[in-house]
Amino acid sequence: MQTFYKLALITLFLAFIVKAKAQSLGDPVVNEDFGHGTAYSPVGPALSGTLTDMPSGSATARCPADGAYLILNTSSNCFGDTFKTINFDHSDTNPYGYLMMVNGNNKPVAYYHRQISGSSFCAGAKYKFAAFITNIYIGMPRPDGYVNPSIRFIVKSVSTGAVLANQAMSITSDSFNEFFVDFNAPVDGSDVMIILENNALTGTVGNDFAMDDITVKPYGPVIDAGLNTTTGPKSIMHCLNDGGKVYILKAFAHSLATPQYQWQFNFNKQGWLDMPGKTSATLTLAAEFQNPPRGKYEFRVGVLSAPGVSKNCQTFSEPISITVERNPVYDMPPITGFCEGDVLSINAEGGSDYYWTLPDGSHSTAHRLDVALSADKSYEGTYVVTISKDGCSITTQTEVRVYPPFNPIIMDTQPVICQGESVQIGVNEGTTFKWTPSTGLDHDDVAKPIASPSVTTEYTLAVSNGGCVRERSVKVTVLDRPVANAGPDLGMEEDKPIKLQGSAKGSQITYFWTPSDDMKDPTSLTPTINPHDDVVYTLHVQSPLCGEVQDQVKVKVFKKLVIPNSFSPNADGVNDIWRIEKLNTYPESVLTVYTRSGEEVFRTVGDARQWNGNYGNKQLPPGTYYYLIDRKNNLSKLSGWVLLIR
Repeated sequence: MQTFYKLALITLFLAFIVKAKAQSLGDPVVNEDFGHGTAYSPVGPALSGTLTDMPSGSATARCPADGAYLILNTSSNCFGDTFKTINFDHSDTNPYGYLMMVNGNNKPVAYYHRQISGSSFCAGAKYKFAAFITNIYIGMPRPDGYVNPSIRFIVKSVSTGAVLANQAMSITSDSFNEFFVDFNAPVDGSDVMIILENNALTGTVGNDFAMDDITVKPYGPVIDAGLNTTTGPKSIMHCLNDGGKVYILKAFAHSLATPQYQWQFNFNKQGWLDMPGKTSATLTLAAEFQNPPRGKYEFRVGVLSAPGVSKNCQTFSEPISITVERNPVYDMPPITGFCEGDVLSINAEGGSDYYWTLPDGSHSTAHRLDVALSADKSYEGTYVVTISKDGCSITTQTEVRVYPPFNPIIMDTQPVICQGESVQIGVNEGTTFKWTPSTGLDHDDVAKPIASPSVTTEYTLAVSNGGCVRERSVKVTVLDRPVANAGPDLGMEEDKPIKLQGSAKGSQITYFWTPSDDMKDPTSLTPTINPHDDVVYTLHVQSPLCGEVQDQVKVKVFKKLVIPNSFSPNADGVNDIWRIEKLNTYPESVLTVYTRSGEEVFRTVGDARQWNGNYGNKQLPPGTYYYLIDRKNNLSKLSGWVLLIR
């Protein structure tokens, strides 16, 4: 919603801006930047009711509802992208800084208001009430009923209600611009109320904006300040390699008969501090810049109009900055050699800008200086480069020499060894040698070192004939030695196949089992076996270069028991004993016989004894008895019945 300015009003407004730039300003009485978060969060904390009459609310996570605002540090995709995407606040000093985003309507509302204590002001002095505002409605074409935001800046005396300033501002740009009004603080020292309210009370679409950095600052006299003279530079670089320096800062406050000066400093934006005793128009910095830490040093002078005037009336010059940086660090070798016919290219590092001077007097600003595709003697000479970064620089140089061609040959570029073995690698000619990495080498500066790497390693050799340098490489492949594991010893029941549990490791290995009788697929690590008797299997693991290893596993076969279901102990020599065939193959087994009622009448371990139908020395009556055989060895228990016949 928009109230249009007349040309004269715009001209007057621009005149205020020019005038404000000419005057100094004091530290802010109010500095509302809405704070900051610790991450890109959807919404920051709402303002208290003492600062706004507008409700806080969202239509979606990062978009304010109609007639509401949000405190946020990022927004996107609002209302079909008709709202500008917000990625950072106005000052952008904190990556998570908040601003106030308003989805306005045509209702009267105070977007922001704040009462300022009269003790914060310099009574009767002139102040600037300002805010940075941007129009966030970017949808085109503008719909019917659209109006630009219009915000009225109002300043009132709280005690008398007198209006100290009242000006409406139309917000048309989609970039942040500063809008402000000037006012004089009450001479009676009373409190002041500042208000930013809706002035767009017509229309149905628009009136949408973002606002940040609301300040109230005092105006002061024009203060000139600079290096060496009052109109000297406002910023310089101090490069550490240049050694200690003495800086002289000078200031002058216009239109004051007895100005009171106080210099302040601010290191890396940690905050302004008074410099004790530095109260003249000239500030000499001698000891401070002999060996200073890196960083940005800012200096400004505060001015009061006369002795005894309240510090509320202090205004400041624009800051003078001295940025301390290290010089780039890079040394070119005294001599750089190339082979005839090679590409002649020289590289420099450590800077952001480079300035080369070649032997023929020509220049280049390339990072990597490409001199020639085919080097020859005509390119020899001194190459000088000045490397600059952050306003500081160094100069270094190298002597380029071109040598006869050189083609060393590697003896074996891809040797293969087994783990723990060594191999000699090397080159057939050269005078100086440097192998990298040096891991696993007995020497890294000889033509033919002994290599004993524990893993496959590619070695690079820089070899020279006294000037011309060549690179060669050798890849030493290290094979893992074969490892065989036949698995744990096993037990199995007769005619119940099981799998062996072998495993193998190594490079380029094959494996097989012996003997292969009663075995399916002896080339598998886990073949199925079904032997009839105890057997020992051997796992063979072979490597074509690293030999063969073996491991064995014992397999015990537990025989199938033949359990009679009756016997007749009548001394006729036939079936007088209840004998379980092959129980002797279970030497740890326990056989127990019970009556129908569960009374134990016989027990034996292994096949030590056979039951004759007695309990002790007393014959048991004929009938059905029950047995339990615990075969041990993690085998299942067997149970059943047997008929005793008399």
